[in-house]
Amino acid sequence: MFTLIRPLAALALGCLGWLAADAYRPLNELVPETATFGLWVAGLSALVGWLFLGGHLGRALWYSVYASLQAVVLAAVLISAVFSVRQIFVLGYRRQYREPMEAFTGFFEHLVDFLRMGFEPGFLSLLAGGAVAIGITLHILRMLLERRRMTR
Repeated sequence: MFTLIRPLAALALGCLGWLAADAYRPLNELVPETATFGLWVAGLSALVGWLFLGGHLGRALWYSVYASLQAVVLAAVLISAVFSVRQIFVLGYRRQYREPMEAFTGFFEHLVDFLRMGFEPGFLSLLAGGAVAIGITLHILRMLLERRRMTR
């Protein structure tokens, strides 16, 4: 029986992604200044929440917190990869890459740059604190939803 834990996990991780996008924007000058950056980050975080975090909750409280920390790291890597591909297309359109091999190696360079900018201690504490809060909250919600489902 389907409980609402997957949509709740997507909503929680999407909200954390929205907050993290606003906190990350001043750290990196390559981030686009449009409002779509926050939407992309929230959408990709919600996707990770639906596919990964929603399926790993409920074994134990420590495991739910651990899974939420993993989900935040997975979302950060996915978002960095998506925006690295965006940066490759922007620089390719400006003809700063002359060969496909330069673009391929440039992808990894931009991926590391996007991840490196996120190692600011205040930003990491925002992500870690949000992940712990999400893990505890979703674990409690899953227990309540499962208890309600089993009483039917």
